Amino acid sequence: MNRRAFLLAGLTLPAWGVSPVLAKARPNQDVDNVDPAALDELLALVLPGLDGKAQPLGARSQNRIAVVNFWASWCAPCVREMPALDQLQKKYRDVVQVLGVGLDTENNIRAFAEKTPVAYPLLLAGAGKISLMRKLGNPKGGLPYTLVLDRKGGPAATILGEIDIEALQAFLDGQV
Repeated sequence: MNRRAFLLAGLTLPAWGVSPVLAKARPNQDVDNVDPAALDELLALVLPGLDGKAQPLGARSQNRIAVVNFWASWCAPCVREMPALDQLQKKYRDVVQVLGVGLDTENNIRAFAEKTPVAYPLLLAGAGKISLMRKLGNPKGGLPYTLVLDRKGGPAATILGEIDIEALQAFLDGQV
């Protein structure tokens, strides 16, 4: 799309009552593209948290539904959905564990967490884990990407893009 057409669309869509903002993503229960070996690798990961302590992903999610959110501080949809994930963690704290897997530098994640604290662990994975995320049902490597695991650690749903939090809550209500 050329620049003039893009600007025209930006001016006319709101006039028609249509927002150019993309729809939020809902849980997709088709998890056939989640590689079982990659899932085992994810659950075996031990990543540092912002406190410097090692956080074993598998142990953090044991006997609870895990919402593993891959994000980066430079990703606007990632940042927008974090307050909703924070509220989700608080609402379901006894049955759900949200885990923020940062595909960013430690300095960027730390600076973000100082401005926007959340009630769930932010783990430092770095850009090196993008290839793992691709094998977990996100072949294009887009962010944000969320993998929902059942209480046994099996894949229950994937979400590519900014989360529709109401749809995720409805999905979780059906799982708990």
